[in-house]
Amino acid sequence: MSIQQEPFIEPVAVVAEPLVAEQVVARPVVEQLVVAEPAVRETVSTTTGRRYAFDSLIVGIIGLGLLITGLIAITRGGFDGPLNDPVFSVLGFTHTTTLGLIEAAIGFCLVLVAASTSRSAAILFGLVLGVGGVVGAVETDSFRRSLALESGLAWLAVVLGGIVVVVSLLIPRMTTWSTRVQSV
Repeated sequence: MSIQQEPFIEPVAVVAEPLVAEQVVARPVVEQLVVAEPAVRETVSTTTGRRYAFDSLIVGIIGLGLLITGLIAITRGGFDGPLNDPVFSVLGFTHTTTLGLIEAAIGFCLVLVAASTSRSAAILFGLVLGVGGVVGAVETDSFRRSLALESGLAWLAVVLGGIVVVVSLLIPRMTTWSTRVQSV
């Protein structure tokens, strides 16, 4: 026969502690009405730009020079007699009131073109000035009596007209843009 061994079981001591009831405090229920605002964020973007037209600056300076020279000639010649009768000197060149009117008109047009920054109009009036100067330089004798035009002033008009055309065609314009986004 075999002997079976039974497992050894240790006796456990059970101690019973009395249960303590938790203290319950009655608190009044406060209801609060909470209004939730929608989470809307507005963004404001501001874009600013600057345009630099250096060609218009040069055209404006040439136009202003012609305008002032023409106005000086008009002031010296006046309108009280024939427009080609008093012949006088402005900036070392002989002028009449008629020549002063032509210079003032072309100068005024160039100043307006420079203010509007129009390349095509600058080229147009530059060509008018240049072609008028070439005609005046070639036919100086024809304009000696009516305009008192000298060959040197006519060639100066050709050079100024050429500068206006070349500057308007070749100088690039620059534009800078900046955008600012702000949450409100």
